Amino acid sequence: MELVILAAGKGSRIFKSINRNKCLIKIHKQTLIEKIINDAVSLKLFTKINVVTGYRKNKIIEKLKNYKVHFIFNKDFNKKEMLHSLKLGIKNCKNDTLVTYSDIIFSKRVFQDINLNKKTNYILPVLRNWKKVWKIRKKEIIDDCESLNFDRNFYLTDIGKKIIKNLPKGQFMGIFFIPKKKIKKTMKYIDQNKNNKKMHTTSFIDYLVTKKQKIKCIVKNYNWYEFDDIEDLKNFKKQY
Repeated sequence: MELVILAAGKGSRIFKSINRNKCLIKIHKQTLIEKIINDAVSLKLFTKINVVTGYRKNKIIEKLKNYKVHFIFNKDFNKKEMLHSLKLGIKNCKNDTLVTYSDIIFSKRVFQDINLNKKTNYILPVLRNWKKVWKIRKKEIIDDCESLNFDRNFYLTDIGKKIIKNLPKGQFMGIFFIPKKKIKKTMKYIDQNKNNKKMHTTSFIDYLVTKKQKIKCIVKNYNWYEFDDIEDLKNFKKQY
């Protein structure tokens, strides 16, 4: 497999408080992006690690100077959504590819589970114990959470929509597996969508569902957390 880490954004909601890229938040003596890379290297599942940079790219490159990673620069990081970084990240991938956000911390068991289940379908790890995480983050579920539902066979039926009444069956983790045979097709779907400049990743995954693409959900309790704003960081440190 190849690994693509999306680290191009500024993270405006937290930047003023930490004055650094979100992926460079330090937790337990290593930055978020270093933990992802260290976990990936320790498991020996990935033949190549790609890091998509943008805002303050030199800060990330400097931090990772001792790692064997390939950097991809997203010059449009301040004009387009993360979907564009995803496109740039997978563009030259030659193998099965796992894409991950860089402002999250998670158990490396996620990598192992995806590796065990990888076939020819897209794979979406889903956080089953998401309510516990939202309680720690102290977020309003109806206001901040998005839909995520799947059928009895654990194939995704919808994601990324505003919650009106029913709570989601799980939480999107910012991690997405794309099999080798579907990389070109994924690129095609991104280009086909006229709203791709402003489209969020979850909306694009939902778009794939409308195109009859099968996306298998791995629904488990994981150690996972997202750093979206300064309160997320404070609440994490209080808990852990």
